[in-house]
Amino acid sequence: MRRGRLTDHHLRLREQRAFALLVGMAWVLVGWGLLAAWRAPRDLVALVGAMLAGLVVSLLVTSGWKLSLHTGVAAGSVAVLVLVFSPPLLALSPIVGLIGWARVQLGDHSPAQVAVDAVLGATVAATVFSLLR
Repeated sequence: MRRGRLTDHHLRLREQRAFALLVGMAWVLVGWGLLAAWRAPRDLVALVGAMLAGLVVSLLVTSGWKLSLHTGVAAGSVAVLVLVFSPPLLALSPIVGLIGWARVQLGDHSPAQVAVDAVLGATVAATVFSLLR
């Protein structure tokens, strides 16, 4: 931001998100490799793999349409918690709705962007976590 390359720390402009997501993906990949090398618990390795997949999908979609990454991460988190611990943790789902509502109220996203990324985040996280588990 100091150099004028980014407009704000929220990366509100979709065009500015790609670099940040690529950097994030690189660090998640490093962490994932270290966890696997150090023989971390399988669920933890699967969780980080699901995070990486979510970042990849978000990067692909957000290059054409701005998504609510906050909502997607929250939805993915709830999905993984339900898979690991039990379906009663679906009771955490309203948190996803509250985060989505806040993103819309802040004017950062439309209801459609929030809804799509909630579904996308939960689906990618649950699928990849289940496959890697």
